[in-house]
Amino acid sequence: MDKNHKKMLNELEGSDRELRRGWAIVVLTISVFLSAFHLYVAGFGLPGIGSKTFLIIHVLIGLNLVFCMFPIKKGMRQVKIPWYDLLLAGVSLIVGVYIIQNQTSSSIMSGRPTDIDLIFGLALIILVLEATRRVVGKPLVIIALVFIAYFFLGEFIPSQFQHTRGDFERFVYEITYRNNGIFGTPIYASAQFVFIFILFGAVLESTGAGKMFIDLALRMFGKYKGGPAKASVVASGLMGSISGSSTANAVTTGTFTIPLMKKVGFKPHVAGGIEVAASSSGQFLPPIMGAAAFIMVEFTGIPYYEIIKSAFIPAILAYIGILFMVHFEATKHNIVGIDKQELVSGRRLLAQQGYLLIPILVLLYFLVGIRVSVNNSAFFSIIVMVVLAVFVQRFKDNFIRTSVVASGLIVLTILFPFLIGSINQGLEAVNGLLNINFFSAETIRWKPEILFLILLSVVLALIFAISQKKMKIENTSVTFSSKQLLTGFETAARNALSIIVACATAGILIGVITTSGLSTKFTSIAIGFSETLTNAMPNFLVTDNTQLYFALLLTMFACLFLGLGLPTTATYVVLAAIVAPILTDMGVHVLVAHLFVLYYGVLADDTPPINLPAYATAGIAKAGPVRTGIQGFKYDSAALLLPFVFTLNPTILLITDVTWYEMVWAIFTATIGMVAFASFIQNWLLKRYHWYERILALITALLFIQHNLFTDMIAVITLIAIFILQVFSPNHKNTKNL
Repeated sequence: MDKNHKKMLNELEGSDRELRRGWAIVVLTISVFLSAFHLYVAGFGLPGIGSKTFLIIHVLIGLNLVFCMFPIKKGMRQVKIPWYDLLLAGVSLIVGVYIIQNQTSSSIMSGRPTDIDLIFGLALIILVLEATRRVVGKPLVIIALVFIAYFFLGEFIPSQFQHTRGDFERFVYEITYRNNGIFGTPIYASAQFVFIFILFGAVLESTGAGKMFIDLALRMFGKYKGGPAKASVVASGLMGSISGSSTANAVTTGTFTIPLMKKVGFKPHVAGGIEVAASSSGQFLPPIMGAAAFIMVEFTGIPYYEIIKSAFIPAILAYIGILFMVHFEATKHNIVGIDKQELVSGRRLLAQQGYLLIPILVLLYFLVGIRVSVNNSAFFSIIVMVVLAVFVQRFKDNFIRTSVVASGLIVLTILFPFLIGSINQGLEAVNGLLNINFFSAETIRWKPEILFLILLSVVLALIFAISQKKMKIENTSVTFSSKQLLTGFETAARNALSIIVACATAGILIGVITTSGLSTKFTSIAIGFSETLTNAMPNFLVTDNTQLYFALLLTMFACLFLGLGLPTTATYVVLAAIVAPILTDMGVHVLVAHLFVLYYGVLADDTPPINLPAYATAGIAKAGPVRTGIQGFKYDSAALLLPFVFTLNPTILLITDVTWYEMVWAIFTATIGMVAFASFIQNWLLKRYHWYERILALITALLFIQHNLFTDMIAVITLIAIFILQVFSPNHKNTKNL
């Protein structure tokens, strides 16, 4: 990503403050500390400070960075931090220190906070809301304020929503000092799991992996019809899976892919829209699924491995839908691919940058193969990534000097476990000197796997360097050094800020919902409304699933509405707390319910008019953001019916006990249904649809949702009829304005 596009991304995400000199160094130092701290915790666990303290550090340093990086409003073009933001940053640290020191005080433990406790708690709530306004925007803050107003005014609200728990002391105590408020489930997932994978993605991007993904995807799909767009879909999916931000992903890959799409004939707003859809959909592609998968673990209690296993097939189906949308678009406008001679050789590409795939394979091995903890898996993968990125180019440039450095690293890695005891004793002595109680005998820890991974990485780096020498490959796209590593650490901290403040604010919502009993009331009202709609239907139209259909439709619209203008992570947290219980109370499997709201939460990120990824890609494509956003929603809408498919047919989530051929049939029918729906949206299959063919395509897609043998056979017959009609019907000539 070049400097201009990075600047555009920062402005879109609310930060046009470009700090210089000492201010930039201060922010860089804090950012690197935050990333390094999370990296250490991911690898070795908490250094004797306690899990609650870890969460407080995560939130309060995040708030400190927000006030240093994000201005009070856009368009100020500041080059230094103004006094009032320095004051807010300082207050954030003071509040954090106070809460850390008093979290086990008698007043907090007994549930009777003092006036000072309440003042600091209220200050934390205000700081979180202001930070959220700056980073995420007003929608989430407005939602939070509505919930807070509901908490205090509940006794004046008639009917089922009434409650009598609106006490100020109770509110501040529950939100700031208990584990069901700011420091509840969302922020725990953010600190414990999400940050380390944002760091993984940021460091991977700093190695030049984004360009490698694009080149690899172009090599695979570039020569086919609409090749650059298909490559964009694949590359954006790969990057989107490890990115916590669909906007950042759209800018990273769109910088390269959008000009290529325009070059072969895609209209600017269409090229931008394809990138929007592909970048956003990566948020539900395993193994990382943006950030929501880890929060889902905390909400559902289902192991991470089971979640990504269930999410895999629907995510692939979603991308199949986008790919077919692109294919139909390219076919009806006769958009060809790139000449094969212009594409990078696959062998040369893998020799040049294939080592960047190894950290992902290592991650999959630890996550899925031997099922190591999520944190350790990311930690080990980052170690492998950094060692490979550092040594491949250097082995090729100066073998002898690099061999000495590599040998020194290996010797240090062998000796370090024997030095840990002395280091920890020295750190404990610091406690007495500074009159603190921070360091312990287990502050510095070690993992025996590190030695093996470093040895393996050095050997692989040497193999790749030799291969590049033989193939006369001069340089990698990025020579990795301390500068790139620090940039990756700073980028990770910046990218994590939106998730930190969104999860903290979502904790306020959950605290209100839990304390006021709103969740149960909202669920009962939604279920009652679905039942009323069902009773109003003619009897011959009512089936066993009719009430569930209405509940799913209501849930879908609630997800799309509540998700407007929110980042995916915040959207999922809000929906998981408010909407998912409706489905679980109607008998839907808990994992199915949470994947349902996640999918529509991701689609909400693509929904105009509040669609940040579209503003990002529109700037690159030089197109209107609204038209680009509409195209983004259009290309993502191929997956619009997908949550209904796996809710009514959870077989494709791999959570039902069925035979292998039933599984294959379920996946096959779901795939055909996706293609049929994509053709309906694009008004094209083999050629432009007649109006009745298009209606038949929609009927086919809807029939495949139900998933029973009778409806499946009717759908298959209908699809065959569509093909026959397409083959034998006359061609349409008026395809220019489609």
